[in-house]
Amino acid sequence: MYVPENHIYIIAGEVSVITAALRRSSSGQSNQAEEHEALTRSFSNLKDALGRSTDISDIEPSVYFGPFLEAIRSDDTSGIVTGQALASVNKFLSYGLLDHRLESSASAAESIADAVTHARFMGIDPASDEVVLMKILLVLRSLFLSHVGALLSNESVCEMMQSCIRICFETRLSELLRKSAEQALMDMVQLLFSRLPQFSEVAKGVVQRS
Repeated sequence: MYVPENHIYIIAGEVSVITAALRRSSSGQSNQAEEHEALTRSFSNLKDALGRSTDISDIEPSVYFGPFLEAIRSDDTSGIVTGQALASVNKFLSYGLLDHRLESSASAAESIADAVTHARFMGIDPASDEVVLMKILLVLRSLFLSHVGALLSNESVCEMMQSCIRICFETRLSELLRKSAEQALMDMVQLLFSRLPQFSEVAKGVVQRS
């Protein structure tokens, strides 16, 4: 996959896409309008921060992930907006914007896991809602299998796997979505087993120190 040298342009492009989605999905209801206004301000502030920076390393991950995670957590966003925010986060992870060598990456990874496992959105119809659920699975899988996935706490790992399990056993969902959740879960379990030697070394170190 080709990755632009300056990640700022990737983020700025996603900001433009999701702010356009927010404008299109506004229904005029007071509570939703207020939530959309708050989200729009957050994305506007992020756009300003991007404009003042020349490199992504100048900005903390919590700053450029924050507005997208707010949109994912919000009860008052449509499935379209939530889906776009999830797609943006997945793109950031795929492009390696979150550097596992940075001290702040662990906290950012935890925030992503928490937001995605507690995603909320206003449903439209079963088919459209399943598209959002599929994007949730994609982000969980991308995060888990990325380098920063190794920084996740045990609690976050459990919540991510439980989210996949819930979709696997939700009979009202399509077989395709449930099978996708099953595959994502299998990929996570396989990665955990591949890391068992590392866990053993850590455990040995703890025993020796005690």
